[in-house]
Amino acid sequence: MSFDPDIEMDATQQLAQVIDTGEAEHLAAFLQLLPPEDTTYTISHLDEDRRTRMLSLLSAEHSDLAADLMEHFVDEHAADMIEQLEPSEAAAIVDEMDSDEQTDVLAELADEDAEAILEEMDPEEAADARHRLQYDEDTSGGLMITEYLAYREGQDVDAVIADLRTNADAYNEYEVRYTYLIDAAGKFVGVVRMRSLVMAPAGRKLADLAIKSPTNVPVDTALEDLEGLFDRVDFSAVPVVDTDGRLVGVVQRAAVQEALSDSANEDLLMVAGIVAGEEFRSMPMISRLLRRLVFLLPIMVLLLISASVIHIFIDTVAKLPVLAMFLPVVAGLCGSGGNQAVGVSLREVSLGLIAPGDFMRVFIKEAVLSLVAGAVLGALLLVIIWVWQQDFYLGLVVGGAVPIVIFIAKTVGGTAPLVLRSIGLDPAMASGPVVTTVVDLFSFFIVLLFATLLLSRIGVG
Repeated sequence: MSFDPDIEMDATQQLAQVIDTGEAEHLAAFLQLLPPEDTTYTISHLDEDRRTRMLSLLSAEHSDLAADLMEHFVDEHAADMIEQLEPSEAAAIVDEMDSDEQTDVLAELADEDAEAILEEMDPEEAADARHRLQYDEDTSGGLMITEYLAYREGQDVDAVIADLRTNADAYNEYEVRYTYLIDAAGKFVGVVRMRSLVMAPAGRKLADLAIKSPTNVPVDTALEDLEGLFDRVDFSAVPVVDTDGRLVGVVQRAAVQEALSDSANEDLLMVAGIVAGEEFRSMPMISRLLRRLVFLLPIMVLLLISASVIHIFIDTVAKLPVLAMFLPVVAGLCGSGGNQAVGVSLREVSLGLIAPGDFMRVFIKEAVLSLVAGAVLGALLLVIIWVWQQDFYLGLVVGGAVPIVIFIAKTVGGTAPLVLRSIGLDPAMASGPVVTTVVDLFSFFIVLLFATLLLSRIGVG
């Protein structure tokens, strides 16, 4: 069964009515009937107060269902919903989340809110979550799960199968394609495929079934390195070890792919000017406003600086007012050229084709291309303006400025991601309106400077 758009809105209204009754059992039954593909839409169209009451009702006896619902939302959105609850209610839900989801959601909360929830959580769960929160989110430690099967290397097949049967319910959510072998000190020593385990004869030792020279990764392995590893090996998961070689978790291929997708989405948002994390219209208005202003305010300052450049040359504009018509042409043309260079650099950085040490190589490549492109575009503009406005000198001013501004735009656009990468910032911050605004400033200055020099020498105007 699937809802069409009209019925989806009806589902939201029905859910709102169920929430208003205050009956947790009725609410749980309704939510369980929602098709998974419609859950996100239906819940996100509730008003904020009802979403909070829904989670509050579920937290007491259906916290596992609430935890499952949170997995339908991106971490920022889930965190926004969780932080509206009382700490005890939020803790009941977070307790039921998978370990990696716990870490992701808690990391999105303010430190004091996260700590208040951790204080109310099961002590063992809280200790495990605190341990995982110490790792960067884009490392194996930040991506790993702690639900995995580990046995002593000296155990035999019979003991392990008996344990699996006894704890089948508890292990239901675990990564069970592999079992991991540890020694008495908890150090990782091997991997046994589940298929090998269940097909082994009775009494066989786990050590005899282990994969030779098993792959593992340190807790601080970067996302890019994990991507390369999973490209090379056909494993669904890889064990994670600490500095002492102890097994501390398992990083799954799916988690790495999701993190890479999230990183790509963040880059796309930065291009669009959303630099403070993901934004959804179901989030609180104040939160959305702050996320936008953190980008728009610096842009406003840059635009005012650009306007001040025009003010410096106000006499030139007054003598040659038609010039104002072509300022946006040069700025837009060169801004687009700069963003082309940014896009190529971002792509090459993501593929590992360039690094900060390639600054001069990228600069030279973009410089050569920009001079040729600038000469072609400048010549075309000179001819177009000469024919259109019957003014050769106006065409010379505008067309002559283009190669210089294109040069600046493309060299800055091409190298800015490398500079940002070298100082530990996201290269995607170089893209979009930031580069465009900086190029606007230079383009206005150069065009108006050319015009001023021309007016002073030959008296055009």
